[in-house]
Amino acid sequence: MRLCRLMMPAESNTLPPHYRRNFAAGLIHGVFFQASAALSSIHTVFPSLVAALTPAASAVGLMATLQNVGQVLPQLYTAYVVDHMRRRKPLLLFIITFRFLSFLVLAWMVYHYGLTQPTLVLTALLLLFGLFSLLGGIGAVVYADIFARAIPARRRGRFSGMRQLFGYLLAILAGYFVKWVLGQPQRFPFPHNYALILGASGLTLAIALSGFALIKEPPAPHRRVIQRPHDVWHAARRLLRESASLRMLVWVQALITLNFAVAPFFVIHAKEDLQVAPATVGVYLSLQMAGAALSNIPWAWVSDHLGNRLVIVGVAGVSFLAAVLAWLTPASLAWLYGGVFVFLGAAISGSRVGFANIIWEMADDATRPVCVALRNSVLLPIAIAPVLVGFLTRWFSYPVLFAAAGGIALLALLLALFRLPEPRDHPHVICSLP
Repeated sequence: MRLCRLMMPAESNTLPPHYRRNFAAGLIHGVFFQASAALSSIHTVFPSLVAALTPAASAVGLMATLQNVGQVLPQLYTAYVVDHMRRRKPLLLFIITFRFLSFLVLAWMVYHYGLTQPTLVLTALLLLFGLFSLLGGIGAVVYADIFARAIPARRRGRFSGMRQLFGYLLAILAGYFVKWVLGQPQRFPFPHNYALILGASGLTLAIALSGFALIKEPPAPHRRVIQRPHDVWHAARRLLRESASLRMLVWVQALITLNFAVAPFFVIHAKEDLQVAPATVGVYLSLQMAGAALSNIPWAWVSDHLGNRLVIVGVAGVSFLAAVLAWLTPASLAWLYGGVFVFLGAAISGSRVGFANIIWEMADDATRPVCVALRNSVLLPIAIAPVLVGFLTRWFSYPVLFAAAGGIALLALLLALFRLPEPRDHPHVICSLP
């Protein structure tokens, strides 16, 4: 049997069972999950907290690397586990609960020991962050599988767009909350300020958990494509070898991920080189969320009506603009630097729409978990890029690294524009395992 099918399955006119309930529950989950992620942003809040605990820039890169590696490392094995599960929702419920409890523990530790034992707090922060990032990698496969079955292809752009639009609007308020807390050092001195922010992140995550608990999981496919644990590697190699479209998608996403590796250092550059006030971190967070929210409407429309390849082209272009603006903004025009975070928010938002939806359309229901896990697992070497950027700051200035990131984004733009096919226009790229 050939790997790639010659016909794209037609979408049924009938919506899946419990579609409206799952759409609403998914919005509650996604909106408050994004608000929680904003309050513990790896690009603004966490780098600022880590910088307050240690002067080593490499620690900021290590945190971003832990997130990237953790989210990718377990995914192929997760594809095997998920392939043999009839109900997959309980696994994701456990993962969200663990993350919620982790934030409460971190808030407590920062509050009690952030000033007296910063090394202890930093160690706990890295360990817990690495662990729930690892569980998040498992959850990404489960999440993609459940919502690909719950939301039909022509409604996914709408769902992703609305989820991120309202999520980022709430995240903008989270940015002002961060600014309010960090801008009042007399009322909220360190480390109480960051403990309060982490506690708020845990609270919004608890609401996201309640939303996901309301979802009615659609039936999983009966066909199994992975019979034994080691079969997942054979399936992955075969998919990657025989699907040129999947290989090109991996190349483009690898370049975009490499470009994003400099993002945690945008705020460090602003504080150290442009001399912005600490409370400006909250402003940058709000600008990042505003860029993400405003861009969601066009991202969602393009995804539903023109296809996700064009979304990815747009992501590469906006990533290029963010890196170039960070590279060229002088200290005398520090106010202009806020545009970096507007572009960054738009790029991250678009990547979540484009890369997620295009892989959902490239694979059938039974093969989808393997494809999602494979695409992310191949990117594992890129996951260590942020820690390498942290070490490179010892020899290169931040603007030099931002210029290199701009060149990488430009290459991704060219590949996405001229080499990446759109599954809707090229039915032969729909991939499956026998």
